[in-house]
Amino acid sequence: EGEYNSDNAGGSLLSRLRGKKYIIPDSMERIGSKNRWYTELRQEYDTEILPKDDERSLKFVEAERKRQGIYKQSPHAQTPYDINNCPDHPPEGYPMQWPVLDVLHNWPTDDPTPPKHAEIHQGICIFDYRTEMHKANKYRHKEVPFIMRNDPAVARTAERWNSPGYMEKLLMGKEDTMRRTEYSPNNHFMYWVDKRPREERQAAAKKLNKQKKNGENVHGGFGRGNQEEMAEAMHELSEFNELKDKLNDAIEYAEDHEDDDEAQEERTRLQHLVMKAKRKKKEAALENWQPPTENLRMTYSDWLEHANVTDDKLGPDNPHWYFRLIGCGDMGDHTTDGSCDKGSSEWLFDELTFFQPRREEEERPFYLIEPKEQKGIHCRFGMKGVIAENHFDLSRNAITLLGGQRRYILSSPNNCVNMNLLPRGHPSARHSAVDWSNPDLDDFPTFAKAHVNEIVMQPGDVLYLPTNWFHYIISLELNMQCNTRSGGGKIYREEITECGF
Repeated sequence: EGEYNSDNAGGSLLSRLRGKKYIIPDSMERIGSKNRWYTELRQEYDTEILPKDDERSLKFVEAERKRQGIYKQSPHAQTPYDINNCPDHPPEGYPMQWPVLDVLHNWPTDDPTPPKHAEIHQGICIFDYRTEMHKANKYRHKEVPFIMRNDPAVARTAERWNSPGYMEKLLMGKEDTMRRTEYSPNNHFMYWVDKRPREERQAAAKKLNKQKKNGENVHGGFGRGNQEEMAEAMHELSEFNELKDKLNDAIEYAEDHEDDDEAQEERTRLQHLVMKAKRKKKEAALENWQPPTENLRMTYSDWLEHANVTDDKLGPDNPHWYFRLIGCGDMGDHTTDGSCDKGSSEWLFDELTFFQPRREEEERPFYLIEPKEQKGIHCRFGMKGVIAENHFDLSRNAITLLGGQRRYILSSPNNCVNMNLLPRGHPSARHSAVDWSNPDLDDFPTFAKAHVNEIVMQPGDVLYLPTNWFHYIISLELNMQCNTRSGGGKIYREEITECGF
């Protein structure tokens, strides 16, 4: 009794619900926000300001796409299949990819302005949620990327998040708390995990705070890491891999020639050299390393003041800020990797119902394959020009764009050997050492052999990105993006193992 049915809600319903408990549409009992302020906010919007109307919400995201511009395939990037009307099954060679240098030349990554005629190298399909679910299921089963468009649930969230005043009430009202924010002295953001000993980390933090108080430059102009340090780390990795190959050959030969003393001695010698190179590789990864970005805590209103600026204050060499929200869900409040901590936004599971970890198959959202493996919901709000460096993730991703635009450059795991990945043990392992804004082909000659495609995500879009697929992200304007992961750790393992992961 007193539960709200979003299908027949009208503005007059609010008065009839007074004194009764309001139930947020499609909310879950075990996760999500149970705070009164959030329930009251949703009640106001669900019953008076934006009552459920799928046609209106879908028209909203369509209007946003038209406002931002319709992207089309470049004449130099034609596919044998129609990306807007793809075949029922992934065609051979799907998705098509093109030389990375051609893609970067057509649209340099430091430039958030679309190229002439908005022509891009798009190779992945776009499916309509209402009419092409049967196709999307087959592509998802084959673990290849695609875009889902016109999902009413996603459109409703995008419309609500773009409704004047809603995000201010959501993030600057009762829960105006300090949340994770990343700072970079330029437009590049390289993910990192600090692997220095605790005492060294504490000393570095103390020194950083002292330098900031004295008004000193504390970042060295990184943002994506020191390029010389990365090149040295890659050199040590190359030497280590060469020794490993020699050792494998020596082991195989020694096993076939047990009476050959020289073969046994060579195997032992190479084993010692590999162990030494392994230690040297690890030391090279940390020697002279500094965090490429700074992790801060900031309120949404403070971040918005920094991020929502005019173009004359933007540019690749100016400071950028990246704002983050985390909904922990079944991960709980205290995880060892720090993914969930104070200030988590559990209402994300009520806002993005299409990312809920429902375990009953008939209720399970399309975007979660293994709900029990979900690692929360993570949202990142980017200011115009922000670049997230090329990397792969160890589980499948569902990524939705709820406001603004983002350009995703994608690449299959079979390009791993050409991505020049920072090795295991490096604070930014799994990320490409190459600066895609200015590739150094002398240090990284194999990068020119890599192939990629691209897609511009717009409000209401959801990108299905399988495990271990590479992605490089550029914010084309102020934007709001959320993602969730759900298992898939063994997919494309052979290709990634070839790169030492």
